Amino acid sequence: MLRYTMVFAKLSRRVNCKAAPDMGGLLDRLRGRPRIQPSRIRTVFNSHIGCHQDYFYKVIVNVMHRDDGMGEILMPKQHAENDAEKEFVLRLLADRIGAFFHSILMVGIFFVITEEETLANPHEMKKLCYNLGQQHSAYSRETFKLTYWDSFTLALLEELENRGGIPREDLRAWQALLHIISENMLAGYLDARSAMRQ
Repeated sequence: MLRYTMVFAKLSRRVNCKAAPDMGGLLDRLRGRPRIQPSRIRTVFNSHIGCHQDYFYKVIVNVMHRDDGMGEILMPKQHAENDAEKEFVLRLLADRIGAFFHSILMVGIFFVITEEETLANPHEMKKLCYNLGQQHSAYSRETFKLTYWDSFTLALLEELENRGGIPREDLRAWQALLHIISENMLAGYLDARSAMRQ
């Protein structure tokens, strides 16, 4: 990483410009990761998610239908005796997920107004996701399979695709955000699980 930083510093001096504020974006491109695009993410959230109360509920239902193991984790049988209670509990869970995404957007996606959009506080956003992963470890009775994280991420993206009318570039921006969230939540979850075993 130091090597890339030195190369970038040399290049920026050569073209007579100051160091770019988006060093993380440059490093992500060098590593082959997609870059966070705050304006696209905000557009997706405001236009297709935030105003639709049922988005996160549909994601949860799709995840539960796709995998019985996830269904048992998200909705243990002792929490609901009938369909109305089950829907009530799942909608509460969907509201909590929606609040988490809203907080992610408030912490990490506000950008500095310059010629180039930059992530205002990526460290805080990643830390928030990491901490939530640790919380998942604390209240889960059984270990989540690694595929559960991917299933949930995929369901979040599929629900947007199913709605239609969202430009491909916006979907890619949302996917990049979901990858960062999932990656950091999983890291927090695994670290907390490892610490509990010791």
